[in-house]
Amino acid sequence: MKSTTITICAFALTTALLAQKPKPCEPYCEPCRPAPDPCAKCAQIWPTCGPDWIITPNAGPCVSNGFDANVMLSFIYWTAREDNLGFACRESIQQIGNEVTITSKSHTKHPDWNFRPGFKIAVGYLYDHDGWDIEAEYTWLRVRNTKESVSAEDLNTHRIVGIWPFSIPLEETTRAEAYWQLDFNVVDVELGRNFFISRYLKLRPHFGLKGTWQDQHYQVEAEGFENGIPRLSRDRHCLDYWGVGIRGGLDTAWHFNRCFSLVGKIAFTGLLERFEAEEKVDEAPFEVGAAEPLTLLNAENNIRTIKPVIEFSLGLRWETWFCCEHYHFSIEGAWEEQWWSNQNQFFDAFQEARLGDLSLHGFTLKARIDF
Repeated sequence: MKSTTITICAFALTTALLAQKPKPCEPYCEPCRPAPDPCAKCAQIWPTCGPDWIITPNAGPCVSNGFDANVMLSFIYWTAREDNLGFACRESIQQIGNEVTITSKSHTKHPDWNFRPGFKIAVGYLYDHDGWDIEAEYTWLRVRNTKESVSAEDLNTHRIVGIWPFSIPLEETTRAEAYWQLDFNVVDVELGRNFFISRYLKLRPHFGLKGTWQDQHYQVEAEGFENGIPRLSRDRHCLDYWGVGIRGGLDTAWHFNRCFSLVGKIAFTGLLERFEAEEKVDEAPFEVGAAEPLTLLNAENNIRTIKPVIEFSLGLRWETWFCCEHYHFSIEGAWEEQWWSNQNQFFDAFQEARLGDLSLHGFTLKARIDF
């Protein structure tokens, strides 16, 4: 009886131990799909649901089996305007004896601010590394034909008053004329990443460098009388400038559908700058060749400083892919604005310049092709 009890206990213990042995796992779901290649330049050309592992899927634009390089050409039609370039006022006067009374409001004359054509050219490349891209862009603009003049036919009823710091040293001025010229060259190099923040919104933060070299020339001429003798006065200003600095900004695209979008851009730069300013004032008899001009002033001023530049842009874009998505093309029309702080460094030889800002704004038409 005792042996039977021991046998039953041993059997129960063995059964309990066997019951605790883990059973082999059975598949309860489909095998996992391989994760997308993290080096792929774009998750897809246009996102639908997107892979879960990508927080901000790359928005390219990229093409199928291409180099993922791009070329951009832009036609710009801008106007450039600089503060504090007024050179003369024409006043209506009444003279009784030695007393002169101003009879109407005078108006300051400035150079002619017309729109001028220019261009931009850029190249870019989309990297395998998380969809980063690099772009380099050159901007060219030349401002000419800004001549403006004012005259007083009768010195008993009108007079012309010069505005500092542009010299009109004549006692009586019958005519004043000004001419402004700008050579504008800018190179921007930036590293950025274009990505979807939602299905219809793209963001592209970027940072890089801005370099620029510019030449300005401003000349004021006056005709009149000095001690009753007809004289000609000429005040010439030259400003050579270069700058380089760190630039950062954000590009956005708000899509209505796959092809049409509203685009906005903003960028900020802190420029390390160098100005080389020169001023020369001559005076001579009005008759050409009557005598050599008399140089009244010949001076220069060199300045090093840091100034900000701010850029804005707002426009519409249309884009498409073609040839089995081997190529991408876009065309964009936008209104651009740029603000350059204290670019007017024309100076008076006896004190620092009356500073003024340079502003550029106008229409930009840009075409881009990716291949």
